[in-house]
Amino acid sequence: MRALTGILYRQVVKRILFLFSADSVHEFFLKTGRLFGRSGLVSGLIRALWRYDDPILEQSILGLKFKNPIGLSAGFDYNGDLVNLMPAVGFGFNTVGTLTHEAYAGNPAPMLGRLPKSRSLLVNKGFKNEGVTKVLSRIGDSTGDSVCGVSVGSTNKAYQSFDEMVDDIVAGFHDAEKFNSFDYYELNISCPNLTNLANLKEKLALPSGLAKALEKLSELNIKRPVFIKMPLERTVEEMTELAEVARPFAFIKGLVFSNLAKDRTNPAFDKEEIARAGAGNFSGKPVEAGSNDALRHIYAKFGNRFVLIGVGGVFDAADAYKKIRLGASLVQLITGMVYVGPQQIGVINQGLAELLRRDGYRSVGEAVGTLTRGGGSCI
Repeated sequence: MRALTGILYRQVVKRILFLFSADSVHEFFLKTGRLFGRSGLVSGLIRALWRYDDPILEQSILGLKFKNPIGLSAGFDYNGDLVNLMPAVGFGFNTVGTLTHEAYAGNPAPMLGRLPKSRSLLVNKGFKNEGVTKVLSRIGDSTGDSVCGVSVGSTNKAYQSFDEMVDDIVAGFHDAEKFNSFDYYELNISCPNLTNLANLKEKLALPSGLAKALEKLSELNIKRPVFIKMPLERTVEEMTELAEVARPFAFIKGLVFSNLAKDRTNPAFDKEEIARAGAGNFSGKPVEAGSNDALRHIYAKFGNRFVLIGVGGVFDAADAYKKIRLGASLVQLITGMVYVGPQQIGVINQGLAELLRRDGYRSVGEAVGTLTRGGGSCI
């Protein structure tokens, strides 16, 4: 049924959806998905048709039980509308947000765009969201037994100083700490679509700025795991330096590689598509190579100090498997779902289970980092 749904999506549904703006289609799916998630009948049918479960995919990480390693990345469900539906679709976990202390209506439209030949999405929302308190109040306990995280960043507004921006981030975490409806945090230090930070000399994604933010956050005594969403276009040395800053902070449990691509000369882009692209930055295949390089180097350098999450360019099981074997314990995606269809989450999980058994692994956890440690080919 997943294969039939995939054909229907690619040949019919996607062609219709792509006649409309990416912004309007995204909003339509958020509203529809919220309604579907409220219906036990509809979500149960979706689960029966699309979800794939297999014990070989299960992991216990940081005290959290993941049914499979494939998660929804931050940025798609920015107001927590889909927390009931995503487990039925097949995700092992999902990240809501990025949320901020104050609400933000979003950057000027269009906030999204498509680059199908490049297998990429243009993203320019700038942390559009209704604010931490409103979103988490609405979610309540609706996440059930599925693993759900919250991405937190700085409100997209003018700041007089870097310290003021850090205080805003800390306020967002303080707001979130009042709620029990989620399991982990992502600290987004690297969104390239914020319009308000050019006047600040210090940056969150630089060692001195990150150190200052983590010192402030450590005062909250956060018990839930915190992952840092890392920037993409950095040298190995720069990425290592950021990880070294995070290493002594015990509440930082993991790193997410990587955020959106900014470099429009990236060879993954179709030249005609990128020449027409408007304001914003890019997900999907242009992120893949940099994400994979970062996973390889950081896993080799830091071993098990950080739980790594790989994101960028995951369209099929082979893409996810490579990230896992490079060092990612978990994998996130958005763009692959948009282009291939929501049924693809189950297809990826089934394919992963087959690849793991083919290569003699008894669990997905056994495969983590084996390519980086010298375990042969990636597929």
